[in-house]
Amino acid sequence: MSETVANEFASVSVAVDHSGNGTRLRLEDLRTGTVRFLDALELESIVWAPDAVLRSLLDPSLHRWRDADGAPAQESLDQP
Repeated sequence: MSETVANEFASVSVAVDHSGNGTRLRLEDLRTGTVRFLDALELESIVWAPDAVLRSLLDPSLHRWRDADGAPAQESLDQP
């Protein structure tokens, strides 16, 4: 079962995935179809990250809207 989290800037499908080696969160950008899986350690890192780190992720000029059509269908946090 997945849920959609959306606002005027983004729309993301969120689901718990049990098909890997452990439970993880499956996130899908509904605009591009890009998928990312986050495990417990990655989620905890987001929770504990300083606000400045999270703000930098929200800067669309860094990577998000530079080439939306060329975005990978699936990626992980450890890949550039």
